[in-house]
Amino acid sequence: MTTSFPSTHYACPCSDLTSAPPPPSSKRASIQPTSFQVNEEQAFNPHSPRADYTLYPLDHLLFCDECDEIRCPRCWTEEVLYWYCPHCLFEVPSSAVKGDGNRCSRSCYDCPSCTSPLAVTQISQRDEALLRPSDAAGGNETYVLQCHYCDWSTLEINVHFNKPTKITEQLVKQRKSRTSGSKENVSSEKAAITHDDAFANLTNFYEDQLNETVEPQNAYPGSPYSSPANLARIMNIYGGLSHNALKKTREKPQPMREARGHAEGQTSFSANDSDTGIIQRLQSFGWDATTTSEQCLSAPVNNDTRFTDDLWPSATRLRTRRAKRCKSCRHIIARQEPKVGSMRYKIRLLAMNYIPRLSIRPLNPTVTTTNPAFHLRPDMPEQEKLQPHQTKQYVLTIRNPLFETVKITLATPTTTPGKVASRVTILCPSFTVGPAGEVWDEALSASTQSASSDGGRKAAMASLTGSSESSDRQPEAGKIWEKTRNSTSVVVEIIPGSLRPPPSIVPKTEEELADAELKEDDDVLEVPVYVRAEWETEVKPGETVQGRKEVGGMAGEKVRKEVGYWVALGIGRIAG
Repeated sequence: MTTSFPSTHYACPCSDLTSAPPPPSSKRASIQPTSFQVNEEQAFNPHSPRADYTLYPLDHLLFCDECDEIRCPRCWTEEVLYWYCPHCLFEVPSSAVKGDGNRCSRSCYDCPSCTSPLAVTQISQRDEALLRPSDAAGGNETYVLQCHYCDWSTLEINVHFNKPTKITEQLVKQRKSRTSGSKENVSSEKAAITHDDAFANLTNFYEDQLNETVEPQNAYPGSPYSSPANLARIMNIYGGLSHNALKKTREKPQPMREARGHAEGQTSFSANDSDTGIIQRLQSFGWDATTTSEQCLSAPVNNDTRFTDDLWPSATRLRTRRAKRCKSCRHIIARQEPKVGSMRYKIRLLAMNYIPRLSIRPLNPTVTTTNPAFHLRPDMPEQEKLQPHQTKQYVLTIRNPLFETVKITLATPTTTPGKVASRVTILCPSFTVGPAGEVWDEALSASTQSASSDGGRKAAMASLTGSSESSDRQPEAGKIWEKTRNSTSVVVEIIPGSLRPPPSIVPKTEEELADAELKEDDDVLEVPVYVRAEWETEVKPGETVQGRKEVGGMAGEKVRKEVGYWVALGIGRIAG
């Protein structure tokens, strides 16, 4: 639930809660809702537990121009366009992603301590003197992987490189030399093998078992001689096989057995294995020297690592660029440019560019709001609670982003759904909104109107101080409050309900008292409004008209389009 009011959230039509009501039959749909009261149970309930997964801000929604419907994250599917490395911006083919473990095969590595990118750095003579004489490069340059954020480097695990290129090959060689050197110091019977070697041995063992035990597939499945008896008889006649050879082929395959020993990938733990050295190291360095679960899962080489000093750098994980498709018609609604380094979108159908946008504000605000340009530090105004049974008037503004004139029809239930019922009245539910245009056209028209009118100076001062120029006007039923080039404002009257139930002489049961108790956010006044937008547009040459609410389809012909959706207007909290 939002903490700032007023607010506007849009409901996606994919939910069962968003069932379209019939169009209102009168100008004041809330005062005489003859056709709406019959289907009042179908009204969208913002207080429903499922409504939290249906309402979204308009900036988070997309639009499908084939279905003429709003699309939320549950209404679209994502498909991978390509894989790339975020550090070197190298595009990786899909055939090599699985073989490389979904990681970059170049010299891109992440810090195992803070996951920042590592850079190849040439070490100084002071750091080079700390190396052992056997590890010295003999006058050649020495390089390491260093993190510029936490100052971690591969010198902490005694790893350095002779050249700044082919870092992956040098890391693999040094790691294999260390694991092979540790095996030579241990007897062959009790030698501990690494996780990768054990997995490779186990994989080879089961591949051999499958080749020995699984029967070969029949090469002629559609042949009349595909049965084993017919093949055995034919091979006995024409193949020249002996009786013993045929008997051997008819023997059942032996079942697969389990792995035995280190050569086949089996590892076991015995009580003789001592962790005395690990315990002493933990007592010396403390808990801060141990690795976290995120560090162990950063790379397969760090799965069995217990201390931070033994962490190896992990190769950078690949990222993906994805396109979004509508689940209904499989139409692409968002797709970025194919270039890896570009952040521009080739196709991006935002809902704010296709459906009218709603906003609500008090008609006579108690707290005057000034222009934000005069605030050195903008502060959020205190939100005043709504008093029960006191009529308040609000201005509902509908802004049209399309380049055609749109006819808007609003419908709302007489009383808001929920435990606290409030009365809502839209004074003018049916009107038209002008088309959108260029920004300079709106600025020039506004400046011309203010200069030509007698109250141009008053209008300018009202816009700076935040006061309303039309404070003497009174709202009337069936009339528009304010209208600009591409926006129209109407007045909405709201009578908040009471949080306390009316007194009753009949005593209530425990179940009724439990149902009457208010839960979290039950005191929030949210008004569900169904918006139906209708407009006419010309069909472009080569455009296919497949919308279910469109009529026509010839090039240059006028086509009627229609969009309907639910909007939840957050007004505020009701005082107890």
